[in-house]
Amino acid sequence: MPKCIIDGKELEFKPGEMVIQVADRNGIDIPRFCYHPALAVVAQCRMCAVEVEKMPKIQTACSLPAGDGMIVHTNSDKVKKTRASVMEFTLINHPLDCPICDEAGECTLQDYSFAHGAPDSRYEEHRRTFIDLDMGPVIKKNMNRCIHCTRCIRFCDEVGGFREMVALKRGNSTEITTVDGKPLETEYAGNLADICPTGSLTLVDFRFKKRAWYLAKTKSVCEGCAQGCNIDVNSENGVVFRHLPRENMEINKWWICDEGRFSFKYVNAEARVTEPTVRTADKKLDFTDWKSAVAEAKAKATGKVLVLIGSDLTLEEIRAIQAFAKDKLKDAALFHFGTPGHLKASDDKAEDKILRRTSKTSNLHGAEKLGLKGWDGQGKYDSALVFRGGRAMMLTDLRKNVGGAIIGVGVFETAAIDSYEVVLPGLSYTEKSGTIVNWQGKEQKLNKAIEPVGQSRSVADVFALWS
Repeated sequence: MPKCIIDGKELEFKPGEMVIQVADRNGIDIPRFCYHPALAVVAQCRMCAVEVEKMPKIQTACSLPAGDGMIVHTNSDKVKKTRASVMEFTLINHPLDCPICDEAGECTLQDYSFAHGAPDSRYEEHRRTFIDLDMGPVIKKNMNRCIHCTRCIRFCDEVGGFREMVALKRGNSTEITTVDGKPLETEYAGNLADICPTGSLTLVDFRFKKRAWYLAKTKSVCEGCAQGCNIDVNSENGVVFRHLPRENMEINKWWICDEGRFSFKYVNAEARVTEPTVRTADKKLDFTDWKSAVAEAKAKATGKVLVLIGSDLTLEEIRAIQAFAKDKLKDAALFHFGTPGHLKASDDKAEDKILRRTSKTSNLHGAEKLGLKGWDGQGKYDSALVFRGGRAMMLTDLRKNVGGAIIGVGVFETAAIDSYEVVLPGLSYTEKSGTIVNWQGKEQKLNKAIEPVGQSRSVADVFALWS
């Protein structure tokens, strides 16, 4: 393979690779604003300047093909001077409002200003200002912070698949906006905030809720659908504040859809049942202790029992339920449920050309792998146990199949348990560790991000009390 030298290191590269790609793969940091590995190269921010021997002018590493024998310097005096000039030019119109900016603490512009810029500004003219238009419920735009990297425009064109953002006017008057000022329609709008290198595009849902440096980041897997996108769960003091995509080139690359990004809302919702609940003789809900609630559930789970297992549960939980039913519920009928119309894994299809799947639970394919069949709504039963992780869609017509008690174990909301005699609160995906299988057959790990909310307990704990 051909080789080049970057900062004194001899590195192999594939023909056609750019210098910035070779540097990234070998842990050599080259600053950049407009470059993103998923997007077309435009080389307009000039921040990735490097010096190449035998080339009289500074080059942009993102647009310079690596050459055999090429010698590149990323931190020479000439490069440092160039980057300082670029930073000064980039910050001419920026409001420098880091103390109130939601991007502070994880802002590329902030980091590069500290690392490569001057300690003060020579600019004394009036800074340009813009009045921003509504971009919809996901993204808040502050054009005053924009540095014209055009990542957002290229994302919509090249990844989203249709043009929603454009650059209007020229020079100092350039404005990045939506086409005709319309709100964003894409189901992947949140990614615009992820790739924006400044605080120009931020998430409406996360604005002013928490500074980034306070958040614990836990590697996990999105439960929004059978794609199994890799994410970081950001939380503090038992509260989940956001999901961010985590790079996995085989599954979700750098992206997640908006449905998955905001799927954590129920975890800390007030409507979530987080205490053991029993329905009294007058049909009212009564919060009680775990021992009493489990005893009530045990007494009511009699006769021919229907066991419905949400395909939003982990492999470990499903195995535990299967073993429990075999040991404690003789002749029980076990089925999985989760997304209407998805009785088997082959019912799961691509919902778009990017990531979204029609199965709206993460472990449909894992449930089938463990031998479970989808429930078709048929049969008559004396009682039912419904296990749910928080994402599986509720079955509202159970009463036509179940003559006796319906018992819920897992994550439920108050408004959805009108026909349940007992609810034993379980763990959401953020409160446990486990394994799920995505549509490609890849096993992936969930990791516990927060402590259980309220009195919620694991399936294993429930079964221990049942015994």
